[in-house]
This record gives sequence, C-alpha cells and structure tokens, in this order.
Amino acid sequence: MGWNAWNSYGCSATQSLIESVADSMVANGMRDAGYRYVNVDDCWMTRDANGNLTGNSNYPDMKGLGDYLHARGFKFGVYESPGAKTCAGYSGSAGHEVADANTFASWGVDYLKYDYCESASSLSAQVADFAKMRAALQATGRPIVFSINPNSGSNTGAGVSRDWSDVSDQARSTEDIGDQWWGQSWPNGVANIVSENATLAWRAKPGSFNDADMLEVGNGGLSTTEEQTHFAMWAMMASPLIASANPSSINATSLALLENPRLIALDQDALGLQARVIGGSRLVNSSGSLILAKPLSNGDVALALYNGSDSAQTLSTSLAAVGIPGTGTWTDQFTGTVVQSGAAAITTQVPAHGTAVYRVTAPSAPASWYSSLIDPTAAAQSYQAEDPAHSIVAGRWTGNSGAVFASCPVCSGGEKVSWIGGTNKLYLNGIYAQNAGTYPVTVQYLNGDGGARYASIWTNGENLQKVSFPGNGNWNSTQTATVELTLNAGYNTITFGNEYGGWAPDLDMISVPATG
Repeated sequence: MGWNAWNSYGCSATQSLIESVADSMVANGMRDAGYRYVNVDDCWMTRDANGNLTGNSNYPDMKGLGDYLHARGFKFGVYESPGAKTCAGYSGSAGHEVADANTFASWGVDYLKYDYCESASSLSAQVADFAKMRAALQATGRPIVFSINPNSGSNTGAGVSRDWSDVSDQARSTEDIGDQWWGQSWPNGVANIVSENATLAWRAKPGSFNDADMLEVGNGGLSTTEEQTHFAMWAMMASPLIASANPSSINATSLALLENPRLIALDQDALGLQARVIGGSRLVNSSGSLILAKPLSNGDVALALYNGSDSAQTLSTSLAAVGIPGTGTWTDQFTGTVVQSGAAAITTQVPAHGTAVYRVTAPSAPASWYSSLIDPTAAAQSYQAEDPAHSIVAGRWTGNSGAVFASCPVCSGGEKVSWIGGTNKLYLNGIYAQNAGTYPVTVQYLNGDGGARYASIWTNGENLQKVSFPGNGNWNSTQTATVELTLNAGYNTITFGNEYGGWAPDLDMISVPATG
C-alpha cells in the first residue's frame, strides 16, 4: 500500500512536493491506514560524468528524500526502466543494473518500479532484462520490493501472457489505467482492468501479486459508485493499493473509501489469495457481471457481486457456491453493517457499475474449506472461450473492443469468440498441467469458409505455432482439430491470434487431456 506521483503530477513532481505529500498523508490519516510506500515515478534521474545515477535538479538529494520519508514512518520508492531510456526519455538502467541497485540500496530505497519502455525482441529477452535487475537488487542485501510493468510499446498483452513471479514480487497485469470507467483505446478504464485481471487469480500468491495499476480514487473522473467498485475490486483481487490522488486536496468521501479498514483488510489478508470468479457472465465493452470469492485467513470468505453493465442488476450468490455448508453472518464491507444473520445466500440489486461486497463468517465452515476452490486438478478439463474465469479478449478497433463474444446456439456453452486476428487476440488463462510436457489439445471451432483459416497459437507468450483450421462451408456447425501444445508444470496461458493476414476461426472451447 502506498502512493505514487505519476497520475497527479507526471514529470512536474519534485523532491519538495514528494515531501509535502508525505506530510499530508500523515495529517489525513493515510499513513496510519496502511499507505506506507511513497513512490517517486519517472523523470527524477540523470547520470553524472562517471555514469553514476543521481537525482536531477528537481531531486537534488535522493538520499535525503529517503531519510525524510523514513523519519515519518514511510517506505521510499523509486522508478527506473531496463532500457537505455525511461518511458519519459530519462536515463534507464541498461548496462548499469549492478551499480544502480547498489545506489538504490545506499539511498535506503524500499521499492523499485521497473517499467519496460522498449520493444523486446522476444518475451524471453524481456524476462532476461528483468532478471538482471532482480539479481542485482538481491545482491545488495537490502530488501527492496521489485515491481515490474511488462506492458509497454509492442509488448502490449505481455502482462497476461505469462506468470512473472520468477522475476518480480508483483507485476502489472494490464496496460495503464486512466481516470475512467471504460477505455475504448489506451488508457484502460476500471472495467477493462477488472475483466482482464480477474482471470489471473491462479497466479497470485504471497510474494507474487497481480498489480492492477494505481488507484484513481479521488482524481475526479469516476462517480462515487464507480470509485467504490474500483477500490473494492482491487481489494478482492489482492492488488497493491497505490493511491495517486493529491492527499492534500482529496475529497472526504474518496478519502474515507481509501481508508476503509474492512476493504483494506480484505486486500491485505495474510493468505494473499486473489478472489476466484465463481459465477457471472463474460465481460466486454463494459457489460456483464461477476461473482467473486476470496478466501480469508481466519476461515471467512469475502463475496463480491460486480455489475459491469450500464443498468442495475439483481445478483445472487451463496455459501454453497464455494463449498461451505450451512449458514453465516453477512457483513457489508462498505458500511460494516450486518445485513443478514443465519443466511445461506444473498440476493441484492446492484447499481450500474456498482459492486456489493460481503464478509461472511460461517461457523460450520470446515478448516481450509477453500482448498476445493483453489486446488487444481490434473484430470482432463475443458475451457470455454467465453468463460469469465479464464477468458480475455484483446485488441481495439473503432466501435468495438477487438475480438468479441458472440451468441452461438451450436457451441458447447452457447457463445463463441469471433474476430480473432491482427491485434485482436483471445487469451485463455489458468490452463493447468501437473507435469510439463507436450499435450494434444483439442480445439473446437467454427469456420464456415470453403477453405482453411489460420491461427497463431502461443503458450505462455512464446512457442508460436501457425495452425491451419479447415472450413466446412457451414457457420452453424462446430469442428475439432488437435494441436500439440507445450505446457509448463502449473498454470499456463494459451493465446490465439492471426499474424498471417485475415481472420482466425471462431473459437468455442479447448479440451486438455489429463496431465498427471
């Protein structure tokens, strides 16, 4: 938890401004609510005649800034990039990783945001760049949180393509957030990020979290209801809570939300688990709904009913949906009010762009009740292309979001994903394999053309294959093809696109054989 300068100040931030922000966070209660990391973003750095990293004229004494923050009970965060230049064109760390890491340690830095701002020749090349700095930080002996952003330049989508826990403590899962509900083009809105980050629960754990980007609460672009959803969903998704509004002028309603102790407790729960999607409908273009369940360390469960659509919806969930027998006490996490006692389920009307969040204490819940919710299975499994727990559609073009979910009466789940090609991709996340290996994966698809359509298929962002899918001249029937895919032990992401011109087939589902 903390604060970052970029969304409010960009390159105009200065050392004195950062110090004043820290003082405001003490005065308004944010520090004591848990916001301890005060993070300088881009534009602070230069190099001296010997190539040593140092603060520029806006940051005359970086060690002094760290001392100032530490003296007031904060942690000190800085920004850098693995390329020759940062995103704003300042001095990057390429070729200076060891020296820069030692400099950070000497200043008392506690947190490094490492932002990939160049085009990697391959995903593995980007991984190697992050690994250099992680090793350099570890060699200093100082505990420094390593927070990376792999989504930049031509690397859009890298955050969802693989599990980054091997090279970071937390990784940005999506493109940059903007102060808006939905973004048709860069930057993302709250709803865009929810629809993507919610599918990545399988890879979140203590020491490796999905960073959904900074909080826009208090910046003025969201309604009160949208701010509540924003903060609550970040808490449910175990995302770092990095505020970005000016602490000295934030309005009272937004400040109270940022300091809500119940929602903060959900985010900071010791289990460190991200909420699982247990129900709802696919999310695209700011529509749909999700039901999420987050196991908590004391045996409780947090249940969120998220309404991504533009009109009110009546949503329901139950303890039985997560495998808890009996009844429980349901406490509204916005107000702290007990809304139901001795109840097994709840039904409530959720406003447009709103979310209801409950912490449920169920006396009959068995110990570690959540194992059935989060433990994977190596048995044969099928994954629907439209499943909101696994599926992301990506790529934007005028009037649409890119690849789209469409009704499909002949498909296994009643829907399919269409318009895959160019920048439009389908990501299927959380594909489990107990053992690493190459497996025959069955793809159920539709191709009503007379000839074949091609698809690019990646596993974990690499291992690109060009696969031909024959057509049958009938868009009202499904076909199957078998593709040999290399899976890592654990969870995987399979990506479908078309790098070869034209459109890939419409996709219904994939089936993965037993991997044990």
